Amino acid sequence: MMAAREKITKIVEKWYLCEPLYFAVWTLHKVEPNTRIKTIRVQRGHVEYNPVFIDSLSPEDLESVLSFEAMRIVLKHPYSRKKDLPDISYLASNITIKEYIETTGLGFLSAREFFGSHEYDRRHFEFYYDKILERAQTVFQKKKESDSGSCSVKDNDRQSESGRGEETENVNPEAHDGKENTPKDGDGAGETGDGAGETGYDENGLENYTNEKSTGYENACNWNRSDYQEQLINEKIEEVSVADTWGTIPASIQENILATLKPKIDYKMILKSFRASILSSTRRLTRMKPSRRYDFLYMGSRRDFTTKLLFAVDVSGSVSHAALRNGFSIMNRFFRYGIEEISVICFDSEIKGKPLTLKKAKKEIDISGRGGTDFSVVIDFIDKERNFDGVIIFTDGYAPCPAIPKNKKTKILWLFDTESNFNRCKSHLSKLGKTAFVKET
Repeated sequence: MMAAREKITKIVEKWYLCEPLYFAVWTLHKVEPNTRIKTIRVQRGHVEYNPVFIDSLSPEDLESVLSFEAMRIVLKHPYSRKKDLPDISYLASNITIKEYIETTGLGFLSAREFFGSHEYDRRHFEFYYDKILERAQTVFQKKKESDSGSCSVKDNDRQSESGRGEETENVNPEAHDGKENTPKDGDGAGETGDGAGETGYDENGLENYTNEKSTGYENACNWNRSDYQEQLINEKIEEVSVADTWGTIPASIQENILATLKPKIDYKMILKSFRASILSSTRRLTRMKPSRRYDFLYMGSRRDFTTKLLFAVDVSGSVSHAALRNGFSIMNRFFRYGIEEISVICFDSEIKGKPLTLKKAKKEIDISGRGGTDFSVVIDFIDKERNFDGVIIFTDGYAPCPAIPKNKKTKILWLFDTESNFNRCKSHLSKLGKTAFVKET
């Protein structure tokens, strides 16, 4: 009989050809058994499963369950901003995923089935969480008012409408008081095999998996914001998008998945990071500063910044005057960041004139050109002039990708004039350096 791990591996290996996105995000996680949970969960870079639950599923149901969890990873629900109530988080996540993929036979509710209308179809995870919480609080308040004559109400008797249609479910806004009491499941530690110890498991299988009352808390209690995991998943989504290898995911869902990326890059932070990566200095002796060890008996030392930065500005006809003004304004910021000298070149299909050396911010710079664009002229320039620590290429990106420079010392930052141009060009130009864009105002 095939072990639970082998069953999972067999399905995931099939995804390599037919569902590349599922395969890509799944393999970012460590898959391991945990017999102290009832079903299967994703958290903290792990996929944990109860082998008995896996063995209880038909091959078709198992593939549906794994696909459901893979889409949960794609949508990054376990790595979003932490919510106070794990059971409601799990329910909101399940409704969202059900809106994205068909899960025949698993028993998950769609938004229409849960809310009773099509008003909330195809919304996002946070939206459903807020709506379910709002609904639960309303029903709980009514229940509290109706029971106001009673001396006490036990917590486990309180019910709120979290929704199987018009039923009331035990999703209680006050049940956890916003506190996380993580089950002591050892996070999967100490498990020796797929069949060992079925602690806490019952035979309800899919019913447990789809019911937030039964497994919502243990499956979502450790969901929390992880920029690192989000970045890894986003990179896989971008790779699949560039290669157009979406598998069976329909175009409408592809757009929704891509919308979860929405990179909002703070170019000021990128500039500071880039500045730090290229910053260089020299040490020189001076009698104006005491030695740390010998006071004024020996000369002290000071460090002077010697960073050489090149700012290459695309002055082709496709770059607007407003964009150029923004570009030179950004260049002036580097004087605030400790850079004492900046060399400026303008280019379109060739370098226009000689490099201009600036030692302070300048409000106006004369430009010429406004022809086509060729990035290779900038690459040729830094290959020839190898004394620059870094180059910022300000552009709209409308040009073929150049060859990788032979000069490995000079670091490159591609700074795009708009977010749309950034999204269009970053996939190929990011191979040559960092990428960022200027937010439009």
